Amino acid sequence: MRERPGEAILFDRANLDSRIAFVSAGFLLAYGFAALLDRVGAPERFVAAAPPWFTVLALAALGFLLHSMRVSFYYAGGRAVPANYAGFANAAIAVALLLPFATRLAGRSWSVGVVAGAFLGLAGAALFLGPLLRKTGVFSVSGLLAARFPSAAPRFGLIAAVALSSGLLAVAGGQMAVDALVDLSGASRAFAAFTIAGAGLFIAGPGGLGGAIWAAAAAAGVALLGLGWPIAALGFRGELPVDLLGGGGWPEAASLLSEWRIMPAPAGLGVELGATIAIAMGVVALAPVLAPAVTTQDNESARASGVATLAWSLIFALLVATAVAASAVSLAASVSGQTVERLPEPIYAASGRGLVEICGTKVRTPSQAQRACAAEKIPPGTPLRPVDVRPLDGDFLLGAFPGAAGLGAAASGLLASAIVGLGLALAAVGLQACGAAVGHDALYRLRGEVDLTSRRLAITRLALILVATGSYVASATQMVTPGGLIGLALGISAACVAPSLALAFWNRAGDREALAALLGGAAGLAATLLLEGPARKIEAYALAALAGATLGLAAGVLSGLASREEKPAAVAFVRRVLRGDGQIVTPDKGA
Repeated sequence: MRERPGEAILFDRANLDSRIAFVSAGFLLAYGFAALLDRVGAPERFVAAAPPWFTVLALAALGFLLHSMRVSFYYAGGRAVPANYAGFANAAIAVALLLPFATRLAGRSWSVGVVAGAFLGLAGAALFLGPLLRKTGVFSVSGLLAARFPSAAPRFGLIAAVALSSGLLAVAGGQMAVDALVDLSGASRAFAAFTIAGAGLFIAGPGGLGGAIWAAAAAAGVALLGLGWPIAALGFRGELPVDLLGGGGWPEAASLLSEWRIMPAPAGLGVELGATIAIAMGVVALAPVLAPAVTTQDNESARASGVATLAWSLIFALLVATAVAASAVSLAASVSGQTVERLPEPIYAASGRGLVEICGTKVRTPSQAQRACAAEKIPPGTPLRPVDVRPLDGDFLLGAFPGAAGLGAAASGLLASAIVGLGLALAAVGLQACGAAVGHDALYRLRGEVDLTSRRLAITRLALILVATGSYVASATQMVTPGGLIGLALGISAACVAPSLALAFWNRAGDREALAALLGGAAGLAATLLLEGPARKIEAYALAALAGATLGLAAGVLSGLASREEKPAAVAFVRRVLRGDGQIVTPDKGA
């Protein structure tokens, strides 16, 4: 890509700022109108459902309007996304990965385990590997690995691993958005699944990475407003049941989450440390997490975006944890001491939708709840305990926070918009990363070979359609869970991609070593998962990934040591990437 004059850059930045102001004003007006409708007495169901559906349509329209046939924009965002916006968008992707594990954010220590591993991996991706990708000029982590290990077997194997993990994240993000629409707005699951799959295609299909990153940045803004507004409103009124920065309310929330059995008990220090390492390895090699860095102007901008990513991710994680903890305490206060026939009406409605159990049963009416409690030897008129009304997962607590705190339908709709937006952002970036790996990195060699731009884009978009179709089927049938998909994606990334990524910076590693690491990691991951049986907790996926990564790395290292000599191509690659100008690929002819 040719250098652009400074005046053109300043003009583009001014144009960009005006567009961002326009989009921000549009979102604020829409949400403000919903709040106004709530104040004047519009039907609560309409007020709560309108904001998330508007969010879906607005993000899809934003991605579609950013359509482009330029390779530089489609696969790299034009290398023109400002660092602060790239970091903001990446924070949305990072916190979306943690949403299925929100109870761990609220009720467990962040110093070890899933949360610690996620932030360690995010730090490595945002501060080291992301800027390194931008320095080399590749479009993705699979492009870096393809340039380092150009033989067909390791090249296509690693690209397949990157594409599979990215596709799984796309399906997980889509299902998170669908679940939020269904559970929080009462939408039909089939229709919601079709809408979210179509919205993901509208974002990633026409605009590629540029459209996906800007849609993710917009989703991050929606999430900041949707999560921050209820917390700020209760904080200003002195009614927030937990202290934002720790202290009062958090031990009670952790106790409730454990009693309700929606937060897994600690599995022991050894397991938690293993999960920390494995999750960190998985996150650092995830293509969607690394994608925003390649859209920045240069290496320094990529590093600045990494700092912004970490800062915003911590803020979002704190907001999610506070919302879940406050919702748990508020829900317990609203049912404690109440008789079964006098519970708040939203509790019966949530139980009827399968989100809450009353006395161990899902019920729809007070009379059904009375019979369920009588079966548990709780006579009519007996005050209930918080444990008698049990949410079935943390997603319900997060979405129910405004209702439990009595903030009204508009706040509920805005929080639902935040969850939908984050899920859709993960879906769009995952779609684009998967499509780019298949349509660009697998079929176009970056070392000077030429392929038609139209053919590459057509193959990429075909891959998007196939993954979006799978996302629709998974969301409509609920055959998988978002947490399970994210756990499997992290496992594939840690076991199959991370070992070869580490070997890429070793002078003795070549194509044979990369293939040995890939096959060893895949075999170790698959064998351990089979021995564990159905893995329902992310710690099981993490330990399987750690076993696979250990086996794969050992296989690659032993193969390299057996060669007894450094490889000239590897020495040149490592020297140029770490200490040189980093330009390991020729400029893309389609850019």
